[in-house]
Amino acid sequence: MILEELSKRIAIKVKKYDPEGPGSLEVLSYGIGLKLNLFTGILLTVLFGLLFSSVLHSLLALVSFMILRKFSGGYHLPITICSFATGLTASLVPLVRLDQEGTILLTALSLLIALFFAPNNYEELYNVEFDSWSKGISVLIILSNLYFQSTIVAVAFLIQSLLLLPVYPRKGGVNL
Repeated sequence: MILEELSKRIAIKVKKYDPEGPGSLEVLSYGIGLKLNLFTGILLTVLFGLLFSSVLHSLLALVSFMILRKFSGGYHLPITICSFATGLTASLVPLVRLDQEGTILLTALSLLIALFFAPNNYEELYNVEFDSWSKGISVLIILSNLYFQSTIVAVAFLIQSLLLLPVYPRKGGVNL
């Protein structure tokens, strides 16, 4: 994949000029890959948002998705695919039209999924210090949309919540 290869090349260059620097090549490459994923996801969200004439709404969808994901975890695609899928999805979310009942229904569905499955760290690479609080924070984040009643936020939360379901392959091939 493109971003994975780029992050590996950057990590090799960094290690070449600072061989005693902190972290192994793999850890450095992974960290760089995460940053590339973030920046590419934002850039693609803006570009696709321009294409669909909804940049600000696309960014709202992206930020909503990212905030919930920070605390709820969920399945993660390979970096290059993830960046493209995230940018495209965030820019398509504003095109969804729902009435107030639909917005409440999607928010409630997201809430139920989070109550049962958050937090869900598929990669098991890190444990958040406040992992015991993650479910509660995720639930509060979702509940906030009952106040805001944003269709964009409801759809973004539902997409993120679906990534919590234990139907995706885990690293190592073991599902829950």
